[in-house]
Amino acid sequence: MSLSTAVFGERKAVEIFDEFASGKSGEPQLSLKEFTAIFAPFKLDDVAEQSYSLLYLLADKSKKGYVNKTDFVDFIKTITSDDGEFKLLFDYFSRGSDKITYGNLVDSLSKINLSIDPSYHPKTNKLNWKYLDRFFESSAMEFSDFVSLINYLPVTKLIGGFDIMNNQDGYITKEQLVSLLTNNLNHKLSHKMKVNLDTLPEFFHKDKFTLSNVLLIYNALSKVDLINEVVANTPPESADVDDIVMTKNDLYVHLNDHLLKSSNFKPITTMEIDLLFFLIDKDHKEISRRELISVLNPNYYNNVATLYSVFQHPASKPVQDDNFSLLPIFDSLYSFFLGSIAGCIGATVVYPIDMVKTRMQAQRKNALYKNSLDCFKKIVAQEGIKGLYSGLGAQLVGVAPEKAIKLTINDLVRGIGTDSETGKITMPWEILAGSSAGACQVIFTNPLEIVKIRLQMQGNKEKASLKLGEIPHKHLSAGQIVKQLGMKGLYKGASACLLRDVPFSAIYFPTYANLKKYLFNFDPEDPTKNHSLDSWQLLVAGAMAGAPSAFFTTPADVIKTRLQVESKKHETKYLGITHAARTILREEGIGAFFKGSIARVFRSSPQFGFTLASYELLQKLFPLHPAQTKESNFKAVVGYPAVYDLTNEQAYLKNRTCYLNRDEFFKLKGLKSVTSDTDTTKAKLSDALIKLPTEYIYKSQDALKLLMDIDYKFGNFNYDAYQKYIAKK
Repeated sequence: MSLSTAVFGERKAVEIFDEFASGKSGEPQLSLKEFTAIFAPFKLDDVAEQSYSLLYLLADKSKKGYVNKTDFVDFIKTITSDDGEFKLLFDYFSRGSDKITYGNLVDSLSKINLSIDPSYHPKTNKLNWKYLDRFFESSAMEFSDFVSLINYLPVTKLIGGFDIMNNQDGYITKEQLVSLLTNNLNHKLSHKMKVNLDTLPEFFHKDKFTLSNVLLIYNALSKVDLINEVVANTPPESADVDDIVMTKNDLYVHLNDHLLKSSNFKPITTMEIDLLFFLIDKDHKEISRRELISVLNPNYYNNVATLYSVFQHPASKPVQDDNFSLLPIFDSLYSFFLGSIAGCIGATVVYPIDMVKTRMQAQRKNALYKNSLDCFKKIVAQEGIKGLYSGLGAQLVGVAPEKAIKLTINDLVRGIGTDSETGKITMPWEILAGSSAGACQVIFTNPLEIVKIRLQMQGNKEKASLKLGEIPHKHLSAGQIVKQLGMKGLYKGASACLLRDVPFSAIYFPTYANLKKYLFNFDPEDPTKNHSLDSWQLLVAGAMAGAPSAFFTTPADVIKTRLQVESKKHETKYLGITHAARTILREEGIGAFFKGSIARVFRSSPQFGFTLASYELLQKLFPLHPAQTKESNFKAVVGYPAVYDLTNEQAYLKNRTCYLNRDEFFKLKGLKSVTSDTDTTKAKLSDALIKLPTEYIYKSQDALKLLMDIDYKFGNFNYDAYQKYIAKK
């Protein structure tokens, strides 16, 4: 373990202790209930919750009656280290030494048993210790020898127990067989499997059993975990199959497949499969995989709750960055490309409204159109449907880079202003991001706008000329207009464009982000909120954000349009923003500044709604860095790790976390909340998630199972036994 990992582990242990420890008059301490809640947050099927009292005893090294912060941190350091569950037991039985003596081991085991049952006497309870002394070739045992002892203890206890029970005739009874298996393998068997042990005489067709029978049963049961793993990950024959149903022969053929042999999978015999099928249900000719796993896995039902909190809880799913982050230029080009497509979609959808808006804003005293609806009708009647899309080509040529740079710059500045730890961004940064996006887009927006406006006004000028008895103007193409204007002319009205686009984006992007957050509960960093939104929600948020942005920037848009449209001979020629504003106010009144505002709202709202919805959907459909998943072949087996579709971050994450709602969890476990009105720091935790490292949970379970491998009665160790033990220290 590296130094940084050790420091992080210690810091996490202190954090967990502080969250759970109850404060008495002296030092903070963990009660047994609090200690057990940390290591056994879920109801267990194969380990009794009361047996965590034994781990509490091991943590309380000085046997003072409670676990303080130092005890807890030391306990965590030991159990989470490599082979930590073995080291924890070795430290206890060796009494802090580097070796375990036979006398110390028997003494420690006897003390635990006496705390559970005062009538216990080691000489009359030889069942567990028949061959224990054989592991002590010398006077003491080192750590490596201790690991061997624990690993081989179950089978040696079975053999030793058989030798004691058989009364020298080589047989044991049905009751003795069930007792021997249950006492030595209790936590390794599911409830259904244990119940069905009584049917073994029917399988063997006899009432007395040899050592060979016992070892056949043990050998079959010792392969359960591996069979469970292989069967759960076996793909169905077709995608529409919900579960696999197999016969004994199907299972035999599959488990002896050459692919498994090449992976050094242990061979399994027909006799062992017959036995497993019989113990699952003696009358079964075939069995579904779901039922097979539920019987083979003693922790099956517990996994439903456990694995949800580890893998399926929203907080456990890392937020995937859609963009490639190795080379920033690729990231920008990717956003630019998707923004271009999204911009074209949005512009095309609302272009007829934009046409009406431009015609309405451009007309002065001698109005051709009464209102937006009248304008729309006259364009269709006089210029046809095609007239509504006049200048669309130029719009699309310009809108691609315009929208792309706006979206890209906004994303870039938001990224700079977002707190890397919390994922939050302040309102000033949101406004700055939007303003920056609006300012940068003008380099594309202004030439686009002036060419588009002049194309849009050509049909209008023709009707106006006929009305005044003048010679109609010749229609110009976009290229001819660009040539006519020149580079300087293309940026005519650029100041007014900035005056419109900067506040528009400053209003739009923060409004859009906050509408998603507060209207649709969107926050990818908050495990209790939505991590993604539906298309219609993106569309609604985009459209709603566009309305105030478009309305409040209409005066600037009117001034920009007047500066960019080609003025007629009889009309006043505007000299700049200030002159245009004064002239419009003097000649047409303040209402002129909001000409086309309704059309602008109806154009900008859906346009930006479609644009941003398209942009975010395109990012999901075509991510530059797609999330890779380690996907199970069998998703129907509830409660087994393989059923989950894990991202690479989840599948290969070293420090997995179990997420639990703090208030609900404390209430369920009967714990008193540590929050108070005066303790503001802890008060903030009242609605927070408890983040328990999963290694706390699984390593502690492994330690308990090793203790029960030593003696099945240790599963009965409870708080009363703990009190008796420390009283005799």
